[in-house]
Amino acid sequence: MFGISQQKKQILTLQAQVRDLEGLVDELAARAGVGDVELAELRAAVGPRVPDQSRRLVAEGRVIEAIKAYRVHTGAGLKEAKDAIDAYRVR
Repeated sequence: MFGISQQKKQILTLQAQVRDLEGLVDELAARAGVGDVELAELRAAVGPRVPDQSRRLVAEGRVIEAIKAYRVHTGAGLKEAKDAIDAYRVR
């Protein structure tokens, strides 16, 4: 039981850090004169970091395996991994 509680606490901490970082990005963009549309374009262009193994598997047409490799490498859930690989494939 302690392990699950500790994991939830770590997740909440990480979520708070992500919110803080997103706020910092927004503030820096505003100070640099980067508008909302341009910032959204930048975020879309950068997208999630796809591990090399997943990139190779996509190149070989092995998309499901690429999603699995992404999950193993990043710890992402199924939907997040699928979305990341789908976004990578579009680029």
